[in-house]
Amino acid sequence: MSDQLKQAVLRYTGEHSQRDGVTSTPVHGLYLIRRTTSSDLEYTVEQPLVCLVLQGHKRVTIGSSTLSYAAGDTMIVTGNVPMASRIGQASIADPYLALALDVDTAVVTDLVLCTSEVHSSQPAPDTGTDLRDAVHRLVRLLDRPESLAVLKDSLIREIHYWLLLSHQGSAVRNLGLPGSNARRIARAVALLRADYARPVQIERLAAAAGMSRSAFHLHFRAVTSLSPLQFQKHLRLMEARRLILSKDKRLSEVAFEVGYESASQFSREYARMYGQPPIMHKRAALMLPPVFPAPT
Repeated sequence: MSDQLKQAVLRYTGEHSQRDGVTSTPVHGLYLIRRTTSSDLEYTVEQPLVCLVLQGHKRVTIGSSTLSYAAGDTMIVTGNVPMASRIGQASIADPYLALALDVDTAVVTDLVLCTSEVHSSQPAPDTGTDLRDAVHRLVRLLDRPESLAVLKDSLIREIHYWLLLSHQGSAVRNLGLPGSNARRIARAVALLRADYARPVQIERLAAAAGMSRSAFHLHFRAVTSLSPLQFQKHLRLMEARRLILSKDKRLSEVAFEVGYESASQFSREYARMYGQPPIMHKRAALMLPPVFPAPT
């Protein structure tokens, strides 16, 4: 099954993408990734998702934990967390291949409310095989729009069902519980993502989460591993890097657009996160084709 899924992803990315990186699909939240070169260290703030590594190797650091994912491994992200990752050796002959699907909290909620089996404290055996089978059937339909329109929702629901029965099922289940800390913090994170360039208003974020200011700070760090200000800084600097690599903006314009009033502060914080000042990345971007980081 893994080989068949790998071939399906390789074929689709070859036919629908003109460059390395992320290939969007007709299914909202489903992305296929192909890289023919190893990557530099890339920073993202991931929303809840499942990522299936089909070929190659990826090293991921979340907080103080560093994990390696190789072909056949599945990574499940159950919170809005900052992540640093690097794709290992990859080539045209043996590209890195992966598939990522956003976790839909509405689907999780529906399954939790109407399916008693997902409340078991013990994960079901070998759900990985069932998960990949459902994902493979979804990918096979990407070039069959009529069939995809009819079967997509049921396949997405099946995939989420297997996630709820996986070894991280309890964490996935919390995403669907309206009163859970993960769900409440997610509402605040959505505000931060939508308005990251403006000063953080803790009272507004805490109100969105339905928490007191002190409880909000505590639970925000527990869910994301960062304070709200640190989380916003990650969002600003990641968007700044994307704008720099697009090559059509001056650094002062980039700093202002992502919310910095001081160009020197922007340069210091950018260098602290990426290991080089923004001017170095700007010069590299002027000489090389843009490379945009994959979401997983």
